[in-house]
Amino acid sequence: MKWCGVMHPGPSLALAIIACFLQRYFCESRWDKEEGLKPRSETYGYKAFSGEGFVMQCNKPQSTGLCERLYNITASSEEADWSRAEGETNRDRDFLRDDGAVTGRGNALWFSTVTAKDSGKYTCHTGGMVIHFYVEVLERASLGCRDTEEDRVTLVLGKGGRIPCPGIKCQTQRSEVTWYKDARPVCEIQEKRTISVVDRYTLLLGTVYVSDATLYFCDYTYEDNGIPWTVRRSVNVSVIPADTTDPPQITYPHGNKEGVELGEPHNLSCQVQFGFQRTFDPVVQWWISSHSNHEGMMKLMEMEAQQVRERSIEEFEFTVTRTAQIPEVTQLHLDSTFTCLAQNSVGNSSVTIRLIRKSAVSRVLVIVCPVVSLLFVAGLGITVHVYWLEISILYRIYLPYKQTTTDDKEYDAFVSYVPSSSSEEAGGRGRGVREEPLEVLLPRVLEGQWGYRLFLLERDLLPGGAYAEDVVCAIRSSRRLVCVLSPDYLASTCLFELETGIRALQQDPHLRLILIWTSPNPTSPNPSSPNPSSPSTTSPNPSSPSTTSPNPSPSTTSPNPSTTSPNPNPSTTSPNPSTTSPNPSPSPSTTSPTSSRPLSLPLSHTLGLVAPASPLPPLVRRAIRVLPALHWTPQDQGRMITSSNSGSRFWRSLHKAMPAQSGTGTDT
Repeated sequence: MKWCGVMHPGPSLALAIIACFLQRYFCESRWDKEEGLKPRSETYGYKAFSGEGFVMQCNKPQSTGLCERLYNITASSEEADWSRAEGETNRDRDFLRDDGAVTGRGNALWFSTVTAKDSGKYTCHTGGMVIHFYVEVLERASLGCRDTEEDRVTLVLGKGGRIPCPGIKCQTQRSEVTWYKDARPVCEIQEKRTISVVDRYTLLLGTVYVSDATLYFCDYTYEDNGIPWTVRRSVNVSVIPADTTDPPQITYPHGNKEGVELGEPHNLSCQVQFGFQRTFDPVVQWWISSHSNHEGMMKLMEMEAQQVRERSIEEFEFTVTRTAQIPEVTQLHLDSTFTCLAQNSVGNSSVTIRLIRKSAVSRVLVIVCPVVSLLFVAGLGITVHVYWLEISILYRIYLPYKQTTTDDKEYDAFVSYVPSSSSEEAGGRGRGVREEPLEVLLPRVLEGQWGYRLFLLERDLLPGGAYAEDVVCAIRSSRRLVCVLSPDYLASTCLFELETGIRALQQDPHLRLILIWTSPNPTSPNPSSPNPSSPSTTSPNPSSPSTTSPNPSPSTTSPNPSTTSPNPNPSTTSPNPSTTSPNPSPSPSTTSPTSSRPLSLPLSHTLGLVAPASPLPPLVRRAIRVLPALHWTPQDQGRMITSSNSGSRFWRSLHKAMPAQSGTGTDT
């Protein structure tokens, strides 16, 4: 629209402003996407000296007068991204050396020994800041003046010390010197110990400690062409103890004699402790003096080189060992004296010894003792190998095991026996007493009175099966194997059951064997009696329980004097050998010799009573040597365990050997 040939300025001005704003917005956004936000950048400079240690952190240098650490040791190395400029555009991010000459420590770069080739421009990216560092490595000769201060200082432990800042006198423009011990500023250490800066650049230690042996840094700053420069010098401090005031001390040999053998080589060893000396030059020598030498001169022996072992600073000492060789000991050496001489700058000490011949007994013992030990070990091994079966059985028998009738076993006991030809025998003279065989009595007591579950072969073995397999299975399903042994048993096929039980005992630690030896019947006829039909011959005196023979010969008379008749006259004895005493009770002298045997005797003690008809299997013969056995006599039949009677020793031992009833498990 035009009025008077002039365009209205309002809409055009608004469009121009909007266009300029949009153009600037898109241009800046494009620059941001291509270049990114330009971070803040700072530049500093460092000057170091070749051959010294150097460190710089990814941060601006510390300001003078502030108590700040040299670098942040707790910072992660990922927080500082270091690079070194190579030319104008290239960056070297792999300048860190594998040999440890340049490493990252916290947020800092560590140079163990800086050299001229380490000069250059370094860049560090941390957070939103980029810091450029110009590092210039100088030579000592470039200072332009004589630098009398060294970069290595040695201090004496326990005394005061001074650490000067090297090259400080050659600088005309400088600030105050700031000292650091490793990364810690000295101002932080002053709170705990006496340490200060004197003469503006020297660090003074009131008392030197072992921990003072470390690397110190001293900084001073100046500005050149608008760039702040920091001159960083390092001082390597070592700590030594004070020089000793004592002569050396010989710690070996201890005495004045040493045993040797004629014709054999021998080494003389001398061990000496030397106190610390800054100029350490120990002397240890062996001298020999022979009594046959009329001049009394001492000769220096041939020796090996000295062996020096340095200890820590706190111990203040060195140990020096020197050895002299005697190729072959002769009588001349036995007649000589040997002297070890030790010397330092303070004084000397010595020890003199003589060689004596070792006794022959000691040499014999050296040979005999190992031989005897070897023979003993070999004999023990052979014994264990030969008697391994007996050892394993004893281990299984006496191994403590808490077993009750509640485990996974089906039977409490497997009873093995040979049935008797008769179940009723005469039990006394002139009266009939029912005497039951043990194989009949055992099931009635164990099952009927004690409540155990037994496996009896004649009763529980199912017909039609394999005898051997059924026996093995039944024994493995039982907690006990009870074998009623007798001469007939040892001559029967029941030995298979005993042998199977012994083999199972070696494999099953829960199985136990109970062997019961049945004694010969005391009422059986005596084979040596002249009249087999007569049970006994006794004295006509009713009050006397003894038994005498009509013939007073020693072979027919009891060896015990108490068993003879009170009247030794043969005319007073009964002329008839069959004459019996009016007292029908059995005489003590006619009881079985096994009736008083201990119940725990091994079975091998009773095998001598009756020999088996055929040789026993080797396994059984070896096992019965060590297996304990109980002994049954007819007198035990009427002495069973009841509520009012504790029973005989046989029944008590048998009850103890059986597995404990449920809820009363005991170690067996």
